[in-house]
Amino acid sequence: MNTYLIIAVLALIGTAAFFNRSSKKTETLENKTFQPNSENRQQNRVLKLVVLYDFAQTSKIISEKATEELIEKTMKSIDWEQFHAVYLEDKNGNMMDVSGSLHEDGLASSYVNDDIHLLKVNPPETVEEMTEILVDFLKGEGFWRNKYKYE
Repeated sequence: MNTYLIIAVLALIGTAAFFNRSSKKTETLENKTFQPNSENRQQNRVLKLVVLYDFAQTSKIISEKATEELIEKTMKSIDWEQFHAVYLEDKNGNMMDVSGSLHEDGLASSYVNDDIHLLKVNPPETVEEMTEILVDFLKGEGFWRNKYKYE
C-alpha cells in the first residue's frame, strides 16, 4: 500500500513538472555536452528548490537559486518521519526529486525530463543519501548520471 502511495506522489510530481514545462522550450539529454569537471559548474547552474508537504497538497519554494548549503539545511530541517518530497528543477523543467518517509513509506528518488520519468534503481536508505543525490544533481549531469542508476 505504501509503495503505491509513493508511486502515486511521484507520478503527481512528474505530471506537474510536465505541464509546467510543456510551454517552455526544452532540450534533450542527447544534445547536451557534459562537463562535470569544469570550474564553477555548480555556480552557473540555476535550480529551484521546492519542498512538498501533505502528500504534495502543499508546496513551498525554498529558493529560486539553490546552493549546496541550502539543500543540506533544508533536508536537515524536514521531519522525515512524515512523508515529504523535495525537488530541484531547472529552467527547462528537468527535475530531480527525493521523497518518502523513514517511518512507513520508505524513500525514493526520481528524475523527470520531458516525457521521461525515471526511478532510482536502488532507492536511497538515508536522508544523507537523498541530500547527496540532490547536491550531485546541482553539480551537473555528469556527476549524478555517472554515480546513480535510474530506469
